[in-house]
Amino acid sequence: MGPSLKDLFAIVVRPRETMRRILDSGSSRWTAQIVILAFICTSIGDSDLREMQRTLPGLALMPTLATVILALLAGAVVWVLLLYLFAWGATLVGRRLEGQAAVADVRAALAWGLVPLIWSAIIRIPLAIYRNRFILHGSEGRVLTSFIEQGGCTFAILLLTVQLVVNAGVVVLASFCLAEALRVPSWKGFATIAITAAIPVVIAVAAVLAFKT
Repeated sequence: MGPSLKDLFAIVVRPRETMRRILDSGSSRWTAQIVILAFICTSIGDSDLREMQRTLPGLALMPTLATVILALLAGAVVWVLLLYLFAWGATLVGRRLEGQAAVADVRAALAWGLVPLIWSAIIRIPLAIYRNRFILHGSEGRVLTSFIEQGGCTFAILLLTVQLVVNAGVVVLASFCLAEALRVPSWKGFATIAITAAIPVVIAVAAVLAFKT
Protein backbone atom coordinates (compact mmCIF):
# COMPACT_ATOMS: atom_id res chain seq x y z
CA MET A 1 0.00 0.00 0.00
CA GLY A 2 1.43 3.36 -1.03
CA PRO A 3 1.44 6.69 0.81
CA SER A 4 -1.74 8.49 1.86
CA LEU A 5 -2.63 12.11 2.56
CA LYS A 6 -2.19 11.56 6.29
CA ASP A 7 1.50 10.90 5.63
CA LEU A 8 1.91 14.61 4.84
CA PHE A 9 1.35 15.15 8.55
CA ALA A 10 2.95 11.95 9.83
CA ILE A 11 6.24 12.67 8.03
CA VAL A 12 6.63 15.85 10.10
CA VAL A 13 5.81 14.17 13.42
CA ARG A 14 7.55 10.81 12.88
CA PRO A 15 9.90 11.35 9.94
CA ARG A 16 12.05 8.23 10.00
CA GLU A 17 9.26 5.81 10.84
CA THR A 18 6.96 7.29 8.17
CA MET A 19 9.74 7.41 5.58
CA ARG A 20 10.60 3.76 6.12
CA ARG A 21 6.96 2.76 5.67
CA ILE A 22 6.74 4.77 2.45
CA LEU A 23 9.94 3.25 1.09
CA ASP A 24 8.77 -0.26 1.92
CA SER A 25 5.31 0.30 0.44
CA GLY A 26 6.38 -0.28 -3.16
CA SER A 27 7.19 1.73 -6.25
CA SER A 28 4.51 4.40 -5.70
CA ARG A 29 6.14 6.90 -3.34
CA TRP A 30 4.53 10.11 -4.70
CA THR A 31 8.02 11.45 -5.43
CA ALA A 32 7.14 13.68 -8.40
CA GLN A 33 3.75 14.60 -6.95
CA ILE A 34 5.28 15.88 -3.72
CA VAL A 35 7.87 17.96 -5.59
CA ILE A 36 5.27 19.50 -7.90
CA LEU A 37 2.92 20.29 -5.01
CA ALA A 38 5.80 21.84 -3.03
CA PHE A 39 6.69 24.04 -6.01
CA ILE A 40 3.09 25.19 -6.44
CA CYS A 41 2.82 26.04 -2.74
CA THR A 42 6.02 28.08 -2.82
CA SER A 43 4.71 29.94 -5.88
CA ILE A 44 1.67 31.30 -4.04
CA GLY A 45 1.83 35.08 -4.27
CA ASP A 46 5.07 34.94 -6.24
CA SER A 47 5.62 38.38 -7.77
CA ASP A 48 7.76 36.85 -10.52
CA LEU A 49 4.64 35.25 -12.00
CA ARG A 50 2.85 38.57 -12.04
CA GLU A 51 5.82 40.27 -13.68
CA MET A 52 6.27 37.64 -16.36
CA GLN A 53 4.10 39.38 -18.93
CA ARG A 54 6.00 42.63 -18.40
CA THR A 55 9.38 40.90 -18.72
CA LEU A 56 8.33 38.79 -21.73
CA PRO A 57 6.14 41.03 -23.93
CA GLY A 58 5.49 38.13 -26.27
CA LEU A 59 3.32 36.56 -23.59
CA ALA A 60 1.10 39.62 -23.36
CA LEU A 61 -1.30 38.18 -25.94
CA MET A 62 -1.89 35.11 -23.78
CA PRO A 63 -4.54 35.14 -21.05
CA THR A 64 -3.06 35.74 -17.61
CA LEU A 65 -4.27 32.36 -16.31
CA ALA A 66 -2.63 30.55 -19.24
CA THR A 67 0.63 32.40 -18.57
CA VAL A 68 0.59 31.43 -14.90
CA ILE A 69 -0.17 27.78 -15.71
CA LEU A 70 2.67 27.73 -18.26
CA ALA A 71 5.06 29.20 -15.70
CA LEU A 72 3.99 26.68 -13.07
CA LEU A 73 4.44 23.74 -15.44
CA ALA A 74 7.90 24.93 -16.48
CA GLY A 75 8.96 25.53 -12.89
CA ALA A 76 7.64 22.16 -11.74
CA VAL A 77 9.60 20.37 -14.48
CA VAL A 78 12.78 22.20 -13.45
CA TRP A 79 12.26 21.23 -9.80
CA VAL A 80 11.77 17.57 -10.68
CA LEU A 81 14.90 17.56 -12.86
CA LEU A 82 16.91 19.21 -10.09
CA LEU A 83 15.66 16.59 -7.64
CA TYR A 84 16.84 13.78 -9.92
CA LEU A 85 20.26 15.43 -10.29
CA PHE A 86 20.64 16.15 -6.57
CA ALA A 87 19.47 12.63 -5.64
CA TRP A 88 22.10 11.10 -7.90
CA GLY A 89 24.84 13.12 -6.20
CA ALA A 90 23.44 12.45 -2.72
CA THR A 91 23.43 8.72 -3.42
CA LEU A 92 27.12 8.77 -4.27
CA VAL A 93 27.97 10.90 -1.23
CA GLY A 94 25.78 8.80 1.06
CA ARG A 95 27.54 5.62 0.02
CA ARG A 96 30.85 7.25 0.92
CA LEU A 97 29.38 7.80 4.38
CA GLU A 98 28.55 4.09 4.71
CA GLY A 99 24.97 4.48 3.53
CA GLN A 100 23.16 1.91 1.44
CA ALA A 101 20.25 3.00 -0.74
CA ALA A 102 19.07 2.93 -4.32
CA VAL A 103 18.81 6.23 -6.17
CA ALA A 104 15.02 5.86 -6.27
CA ASP A 105 14.90 5.64 -2.46
CA VAL A 106 17.09 8.73 -2.13
CA ARG A 107 14.84 10.63 -4.56
CA ALA A 108 11.76 9.72 -2.55
CA ALA A 109 13.41 10.74 0.73
CA LEU A 110 14.50 14.11 -0.63
CA ALA A 111 11.06 14.71 -2.13
CA TRP A 112 9.29 14.03 1.17
CA GLY A 113 11.76 16.35 2.85
CA LEU A 114 10.02 19.17 0.95
CA VAL A 115 6.74 18.66 2.83
CA PRO A 116 7.29 21.79 5.02
CA LEU A 117 7.01 23.81 1.80
CA ILE A 118 3.55 22.33 1.28
CA TRP A 119 2.41 23.16 4.80
CA SER A 120 3.79 26.69 4.39
CA ALA A 121 0.82 27.41 2.11
CA ILE A 122 -1.24 27.85 5.29
CA ILE A 123 0.84 30.95 6.01
CA ARG A 124 1.68 31.98 2.44
CA ILE A 125 -1.95 32.39 1.34
CA PRO A 126 -2.92 35.07 3.94
CA LEU A 127 0.47 36.75 3.47
CA ALA A 128 -0.07 36.85 -0.30
CA ILE A 129 -3.52 38.39 0.20
CA TYR A 130 -2.04 40.98 2.56
CA ARG A 131 0.79 41.82 0.15
CA ASN A 132 -1.61 42.30 -2.75
CA ARG A 133 -3.03 45.30 -0.93
CA PHE A 134 0.18 47.15 -1.80
CA ILE A 135 0.11 46.45 -5.53
CA LEU A 136 -1.09 49.93 -6.49
CA HIS A 137 -1.32 51.64 -9.85
CA GLY A 138 1.00 54.62 -9.80
CA SER A 139 4.59 55.64 -9.27
CA GLU A 140 6.99 53.38 -7.42
CA GLY A 141 7.63 56.11 -4.87
CA ARG A 142 3.96 56.32 -3.92
CA VAL A 143 3.74 52.54 -3.67
CA LEU A 144 6.80 52.39 -1.41
CA THR A 145 5.51 55.19 0.81
CA SER A 146 2.13 53.51 1.17
CA PHE A 147 3.82 50.18 1.84
CA ILE A 148 5.90 51.59 4.71
CA GLU A 149 3.03 53.60 6.20
CA GLN A 150 0.79 50.54 6.34
CA GLY A 151 3.29 48.34 8.14
CA GLY A 152 5.25 47.05 5.18
CA CYS A 153 8.50 46.72 7.15
CA THR A 154 6.83 44.49 9.72
CA PHE A 155 5.38 42.42 6.89
CA ALA A 156 8.80 42.08 5.24
CA ILE A 157 10.35 40.87 8.51
CA LEU A 158 7.50 38.42 9.03
CA LEU A 159 7.87 37.08 5.49
CA LEU A 160 11.62 36.64 5.94
CA THR A 161 11.12 34.87 9.26
CA VAL A 162 8.60 32.47 7.75
CA GLN A 163 10.95 31.74 4.86
CA LEU A 164 13.86 31.01 7.18
CA VAL A 165 11.77 28.74 9.42
CA VAL A 166 10.37 26.81 6.45
CA ASN A 167 13.80 26.41 4.85
CA ALA A 168 15.24 25.17 8.14
CA GLY A 169 12.36 22.73 8.41
CA VAL A 170 13.10 21.39 4.94
CA VAL A 171 16.75 20.80 5.79
CA VAL A 172 15.95 19.07 9.08
CA LEU A 173 13.19 16.88 7.66
CA ALA A 174 15.18 16.00 4.55
CA SER A 175 18.10 14.99 6.76
CA PHE A 176 15.91 12.57 8.74
CA CYS A 177 14.25 11.15 5.63
CA LEU A 178 17.52 10.74 3.76
CA ALA A 179 19.19 9.14 6.77
CA GLU A 180 16.38 6.59 6.91
CA ALA A 181 16.72 5.85 3.20
CA LEU A 182 20.48 5.38 3.57
CA ARG A 183 20.06 3.51 6.89
CA VAL A 184 22.56 5.75 8.67
CA PRO A 185 22.40 8.06 11.73
CA SER A 186 20.52 11.31 11.22
CA TRP A 187 23.66 13.43 11.36
CA LYS A 188 24.99 11.55 8.34
CA GLY A 189 21.79 12.40 6.50
CA PHE A 190 22.48 16.09 7.15
CA ALA A 191 26.15 15.66 6.19
CA THR A 192 25.11 14.02 2.92
CA ILE A 193 22.87 16.95 2.03
CA ALA A 194 25.49 19.52 3.03
CA ILE A 195 28.30 17.87 1.07
CA THR A 196 26.12 17.32 -2.00
CA ALA A 197 24.99 20.95 -1.97
CA ALA A 198 28.58 22.15 -1.51
CA ILE A 199 30.00 20.19 -4.45
CA PRO A 200 28.68 22.56 -7.19
CA VAL A 201 29.95 25.54 -5.22
CA VAL A 202 33.42 24.02 -4.87
CA ILE A 203 33.50 23.15 -8.56
CA ALA A 204 32.41 26.67 -9.52
CA VAL A 205 35.05 28.29 -7.29
CA ALA A 206 37.73 25.97 -8.63
CA ALA A 207 36.69 26.78 -12.20
CA VAL A 208 36.85 30.52 -11.54
CA LEU A 209 40.27 30.23 -9.91
CA ALA A 210 41.54 28.05 -12.74
CA PHE A 211 40.24 30.54 -15.31
CA LYS A 212 41.96 33.46 -13.57
CA THR A 213 45.29 31.65 -13.38
